[in-house]
Amino acid sequence: MRLVSDPGEIEGAWREQYEKLARVFAGLIPRTGTVVEVGCGRGRLTFPLARLAAKSRFIAVDRFAGPYSKDRRVFTLGLSRERLKGRVRLVASDYLEWLRRQRSRRYDGVISCEFLCEIDSAGMRSFLSECYRILKPAGVTVHAFLSPFGRNSHQRLFIEADSDPRWTRFPPKEWFSPSPRLVASELRRVGFGKCRVTNAKSKLTIRADAARVSLKSWGVKEAFYTFHDRQIDSDGLELPAWVIVAGQKGL
Repeated sequence: MRLVSDPGEIEGAWREQYEKLARVFAGLIPRTGTVVEVGCGRGRLTFPLARLAAKSRFIAVDRFAGPYSKDRRVFTLGLSRERLKGRVRLVASDYLEWLRRQRSRRYDGVISCEFLCEIDSAGMRSFLSECYRILKPAGVTVHAFLSPFGRNSHQRLFIEADSDPRWTRFPPKEWFSPSPRLVASELRRVGFGKCRVTNAKSKLTIRADAARVSLKSWGVKEAFYTFHDRQIDSDGLELPAWVIVAGQKGL
């Protein structure tokens, strides 16, 4: 378990999380071809995955709106720093509009990380249907998100901070994250087979000043920290486990 109290260690701790996820994704996506990542954000998953999947090309799609507007510049700088401009193409667009413009059976993979939590159940059905349509036969889709089921009080407090309208300035449309069972069911509904659900413990707890800085960056109101300050300072907020749901289009 990694315990972070110093705000200066936050970025490194998150980098470790996405590097771990990238290794899981690299074992699931095709070794060659073109992979679409929807909701790429600042490229936290994109860059480590592109390094691991060195024979693949990536199209990273994001609207970069609202609280995520600054992520586009961070992503662009990261492309240059990582020397990935030849293999990673950034598209600034509404994800559904972009997907619907793509021809059927075009891509080898469609992935997302922490994107399903940003949409609701109706949006997820439309999104996964488009994933299926644009994939080639035998193409793979993979989606990662934090578990909506806190296994202890520290995880449940983390979920509350990021989803309860009392505390967050950006409450989710429907859920903190969808249930893994629902995502797998929707994948099967649109036609995917070989659906599998994998869990990976985060082993990350943030507390004290690191928690306070993190909460502010997530749009959590100061009132949440004030109300739970003793618990946050002593025990901290524990990141729930990561859930990775994958499916494959039939031949």
